[in-house]
Amino acid sequence: METQLLKMARLLKIDTKDVVVVILNGKEKRGEKMVKVDLKIDTNERGSLCDSIIRKAASAGLSVERETLVVGDYLLGDACIEAKSVSDLFMSSHSGHLWRQLDNMDANYERFFLLIHGSVTKYISVAKNNGKKVTYSRAQNELIGTIARIMADFDCQVFFTPNVSEAASFVVKLHNKLHKPASSHGAKAIRRVSTNDVRKDVLLTIPGIGSQMAEKMLQHCGSIEEMLHIESLKGVKGMGQNLANRVIEVLTSEDVVHIERRLKR
Repeated sequence: METQLLKMARLLKIDTKDVVVVILNGKEKRGEKMVKVDLKIDTNERGSLCDSIIRKAASAGLSVERETLVVGDYLLGDACIEAKSVSDLFMSSHSGHLWRQLDNMDANYERFFLLIHGSVTKYISVAKNNGKKVTYSRAQNELIGTIARIMADFDCQVFFTPNVSEAASFVVKLHNKLHKPASSHGAKAIRRVSTNDVRKDVLLTIPGIGSQMAEKMLQHCGSIEEMLHIESLKGVKGMGQNLANRVIEVLTSEDVVHIERRLKR
């Protein structure tokens, strides 16, 4: 049956191919034709980096849309990007917010990136203006240590750019690389977790289990078999009831296990 919206479109001589009718709770809503969006930006994202990304994306012919994102600042299809200045990186690391963000990206996206922009020198200058005593060597060591921890504990790719302009260019180039057709060689990289311990590899496939937690589980339980007992898992430092139940469900289920994604607050 022809809907009222389509009838109206015909009367007004509007091309009905450009009209999409959505039925929600029995009511019609008129909208535009669905178009693939190249870059989604979180509605809370503001500042010079965001403005620069929008300009460079437009110049590259990429479509941009603002949307409230569950986690991350920018979305390139199914790839998530969290962007931080050096100062933001330090502050969020100290407060613990950075690690919650990485946990959430790890739980919700197969591919996620941390884009850091700025310099240690600029960070020190701002810190000194705020009355803080920070030496270059101390700040540099903390930066390297933070990045090392991120790459060791999460399947996250970290990129460092010296300024906002290059960070924006990186986002556009990353989109083009991620959506580039396969090369003529036909080879495509397959991402997988790999360590020198197959037991650890197995544990790292379970959402919520990072490198450190997997090591704690192996040290405490000794074997995968021992992890099938809830009491053994409860003895692992940092292991909550929900995560313990998830581990047992994954390791013992004979059916496909669907993990409900939850955000850490």
